[in-house]
Amino acid sequence: MKSSLLKSISLIALLTTVTPVKAADPVVAEVDGHKFTYSQVMELKDSLPKQYQSAPEDKIFPILVNQIVDTYLIEKAAKKTGLENKEEIKKAIEKAKEGIISQAYLLDKVKDTITDASIKAKYDEVVKSFPKEKEVHLRHILVDNKETAQAIIKALKNGADFKKLAQTKSKDGTAKEGGDLGYFRKSELPKELAEAAFALKLGTYSQEPVKTDFGWHVLMVEDVRDAVPPKFEEIKNELKALMTQEAVVAVVKDLRSQAKISLFDKEGKPLPEKAESAAPAAPATEEKK
Repeated sequence: MKSSLLKSISLIALLTTVTPVKAADPVVAEVDGHKFTYSQVMELKDSLPKQYQSAPEDKIFPILVNQIVDTYLIEKAAKKTGLENKEEIKKAIEKAKEGIISQAYLLDKVKDTITDASIKAKYDEVVKSFPKEKEVHLRHILVDNKETAQAIIKALKNGADFKKLAQTKSKDGTAKEGGDLGYFRKSELPKELAEAAFALKLGTYSQEPVKTDFGWHVLMVEDVRDAVPPKFEEIKNELKALMTQEAVVAVVKDLRSQAKISLFDKEGKPLPEKAESAAPAAPATEEKK
């Protein structure tokens, strides 16, 4: 599953590497005389979930156009009601403004410490401490009930091909790839799957269905090898996010050390000094890629 996901991401990245160069910034929508240009529409990509930001432009562009039109119409209708003058709306806007400024401050403070070199150094630490253990290359067939899973096992015993059965019987996204889940260490799998998978010998399949929260699985171990750490590019963004969060916590801790802080309980009574010095975890921040 991991390897197939990475392949999919790589394919999407390849498809979107080359963006057509536009000679101008054409108008791509007009609502009651208000015009929206191509560049305005494409700015909305940053507000999408990350799994959609790298989608091919011909797929994502119509969605963005309709989003900017709908947003404009809603804002226009809202302004006519005078909602922005209500006290609770003003407070909400000010709160959102404070949050944006605070996040921008934190990211600006830590950006110079989160470099490609520092991320690579963090990766080297991860590789150095990477556990020495086995990992298995799994295929599975996922179905809704035990009876169906048992029928699949019976078909396998009668000589049916595992990959073809997965393609026609499995209900999850790996079906088209013959149930390929990729490589996993025991610690990376749900307990039920881990115990069943690591009890199998190379090239064999489970003789009894395995139940998880997702349904009933028939497993096959296609390969066994010494676990290898992920490649740098595969976890670079994950490491960057982790290091950013750690750096933010350090900034907040430093700010607290320079301030005189007095904490009180819900009745207004002073808390012990120990409680005053306990800094809460900083909120997770995410830098746009």
